[in-house]
Amino acid sequence: MIGMDSFNTTAPEPGFGGERGGGDLLLGVLAGSALAPFLQAVATKAGEDVYAKIRDLLTRRRASPPPAAPEAPLILADPQTRTAIRLPATLTSAEAARLAAVHVPAHDGGRWIIVDHAADGAGWTVQVADRLPDGAIEVQNPS
Repeated sequence: MIGMDSFNTTAPEPGFGGERGGGDLLLGVLAGSALAPFLQAVATKAGEDVYAKIRDLLTRRRASPPPAAPEAPLILADPQTRTAIRLPATLTSAEAARLAAVHVPAHDGGRWIIVDHAADGAGWTVQVADRLPDGAIEVQNPS
């Protein structure tokens, strides 16, 4: 067994391990003070990039395709006046403005007046019919 007195238990002398001057100390302080903001900026930028990527993935997941435009015309009918209007699936504002100029003739209460948009885009037509077109939605007056 080795005795305890064979180990050197004395403390190292000051300056042990080589000379260090004020330049080494100054270099260490500058490196630490310049490195900390750099590392902070890198971490912040990485966090922003990750946040943006997550936000993009979530908005893509939530975004649904726009609803398909209806293909069939919409027919609105007023049973009190026995007047119906057939609106095309797509209607421009100019075509809608021309609807105000349509003259609806006076009629007896037994037949339907149907205002229809011409398929060729020539404007609006007025027809008299014995019955309401299929698929019409009857609109009730609030009174």
